[in-house]
Amino acid sequence: MIKAAFFDVDGTLMDHSVGQIPEDTKEALKRLRQKGIRIFTGTGRHISELRKLGITELDFDGHVLLNGQICLDKAGRVLDAHAIDEEDRKTAIRWFEKKELPISFVEQDRIYINFINDRVRKTQADISSDLPEMGSVTGDPVYLINVFADDGDVNRLLKDMPHCSSTRWNPYGVDVIAAGNSKAKGIRQMISHYNICREEIIAFGDGENDMEMLEYAGIGVAMGNADPEVKEIADYVTDGVGEGGISHALTHFGLI
Repeated sequence: MIKAAFFDVDGTLMDHSVGQIPEDTKEALKRLRQKGIRIFTGTGRHISELRKLGITELDFDGHVLLNGQICLDKAGRVLDAHAIDEEDRKTAIRWFEKKELPISFVEQDRIYINFINDRVRKTQADISSDLPEMGSVTGDPVYLINVFADDGDVNRLLKDMPHCSSTRWNPYGVDVIAAGNSKAKGIRQMISHYNICREEIIAFGDGENDMEMLEYAGIGVAMGNADPEVKEIADYVTDGVGEGGISHALTHFGLI
């Protein structure tokens, strides 16, 4: 019996071709809650971005953020958090200050970038988001680093960050987080808090950073617009984000 549902944001909840959450998706989430099924995000996004996108207005029971680096309950309290290793952060600071690559630092309460180029503009436009604010490095913990670069440049950075791993979420953007963390790990912490088993959850996603989440869930659903490798590992492939994909899958499994 499914007791909780986890949803990626970009390309899953958000249809960026129109810059909004489809109305049928909003209705499906409402019907899930009416049936007593808890709903959560499982995203690479920061909570401030979810607010700007209108995601937090949908009455989620919690949020697995920054690819599992921070987990918040319904009231916004931190249930779990994993900052990037301090030595790795120092390496990233050197790259940040060199301004060879566009790099943004994501802290618990702030996102800021070293400089903005066309790659950054294209990436942010693709996900219906404003450009990050320009900023200087603080002494606060960093939970995720966005690198707007190709794989070769990202690998140069990671060579000196042995305690980190990366996952690509956009042709122009890569997330760097503490090694061993993922959306799946964040979900494990979340369901433990709510006394739910992994077999009792369904998860939806479309990108590389969703694969562990879909494999971990009792039912893993790939959107019709998902990457081919995501579809291969999913238990079920539904329609696209703008084609009623979430509603159709939940109906298929008798959840709404």
